[in-house]
Amino acid sequence: MKILLCCESFSPNTGGVQKMMHEIGMQFVSFGHNVSVATTWNESRDFIEIDGLRIHSFKVQGNSSKGLIGEVGKYQDFLINGDYDCLLVMAAQQWTLDAMLPVLNEIKYIKLHIPCGYSGFFQKKYSHYYNEMKSYLSGFDHLIYNASDYRDINFARNLGLNDKINIIPAGASEAEFGQNPKLNIKNKLGIMDKDFIFLSVGNPPYLKGHREIIKAYNKAELSGDSVLVLNGAYEKHSQHFSKEWFKDILRRALGRAPSSIKKLAKNIRANNKRVIFIDLNRNEIVSLFYESDLFVFASYVEYSPLVIYECLAAGLPFLTVPVGNTQEIISNSNGGVICGAQINQEGFTKVEPLLLAQEMEKLYINKTKLHELHINGRIAWEQKYTWNKIARQIEKLFT
Repeated sequence: MKILLCCESFSPNTGGVQKMMHEIGMQFVSFGHNVSVATTWNESRDFIEIDGLRIHSFKVQGNSSKGLIGEVGKYQDFLINGDYDCLLVMAAQQWTLDAMLPVLNEIKYIKLHIPCGYSGFFQKKYSHYYNEMKSYLSGFDHLIYNASDYRDINFARNLGLNDKINIIPAGASEAEFGQNPKLNIKNKLGIMDKDFIFLSVGNPPYLKGHREIIKAYNKAELSGDSVLVLNGAYEKHSQHFSKEWFKDILRRALGRAPSSIKKLAKNIRANNKRVIFIDLNRNEIVSLFYESDLFVFASYVEYSPLVIYECLAAGLPFLTVPVGNTQEIISNSNGGVICGAQINQEGFTKVEPLLLAQEMEKLYINKTKLHELHINGRIAWEQKYTWNKIARQIEKLFT
C-alpha cells in the first residue's frame, strides 16, 4: 500500500508526535509498504528521505484558531490529488489536520486520525474549534485513540461515532530498548554505584513538572545517598520565557508566572542529595533508563506520554501524577505507581510537592516493590507495547 503520514513536525525535530509517527512509519516500511510523510518545511532538514520514509515539506504555519498561513492550497491539492491508498494524520490544533478538514470529503482514499488528546479542549479560545470539529470527525474512516477514557474519545462517543472508534496504545522502540546499551552514563555524570537515582526526562522541561519534582526531592526523607537527574533542553527552552504564549501556558498550569527551576536546586542543602541538570543524546538517555532506580513524572499536561512506555520497556519503575492516561497504563501493566494530584478546570495537572515526596520515600525504601514493578513493566512492554505490535493493529484499519 501507499501510505501517507501527516504531522506538523518531523525529523530532525523531536517530540512525542514526531517520534510516534516516525516509529510507525518505519514499521510500515518493514511490512513492505510505500510510506510518505507530509510535514512542515524545516531549513535544517537536509534530506528528503529517512529510514525509507519520503518527506514532502510544506511552508505552512498556524492552526484554524490562530489562522493558517502559507502553502495551504498546495497542501490541500497534494492531499486531493495524491496517489495514496490511505493516510494517517496525528493530533488536532495543528495545520496538517486543520488544513485537511475543509477538503476532507474530496480525499477519496482511506483516512485515519489520531486526535491525540485535545489539549486545548477546555480552553475558551478553542471552543469554536471543537464545536466545528463535530461536523468533521465523521468524515474519517477510523479514529484511533491511545486512551479508553479521555476527553478526545469521550467527545467522539458523545457524537455517536462508536463504530469508528479504535483503541490502540502508544509504545516504545524495540530497536532502542531491545537490549540494555550499557553505556555507563552514571560514571559520565559522576554518580556512584551506591547512589539511588531518581530520573525525570522531558521537553520543554518547564512544562514537565520539574519544579515540583525538585521541591519534592528536597522534602523527601532519604536515609542514603541519592541523585536527582533532570534531563531536558534547559538552555534551548529558556528562550521561551520571553514569549507570551509560553508564559500563558505556565500561568494556566501553575496559577502564576514561571520562575527559574535551576534556582530551586540551590535550596537543597542535604549532603546526601544532588541534582544534575543534563541534556543527553538519545542513546545516552536510553542507557540511563536502564541505570536509574525510579522515574518521577509530574507533567502538567499530557495525552499518552511515550516516556512512560519507555519506562516499561526498560523495566524502570515509575511514579507519576494522574496526567493523560497514565492511570490506564498502570492498570494494564502494573509497572508504576500513581501519586494523587489536582486537575484544574482547564485540564492541567499539578501535584503538591509534599505528597510527591511522601510517595518517593515509600518507593525508595521498598526494594521489593521496585523489583516487582521492574519485572511487570518489561513483560507488559514485550507483550503489548512494541511499535511492531501497534503498527500491525493500525495496518488492519487500512484494508
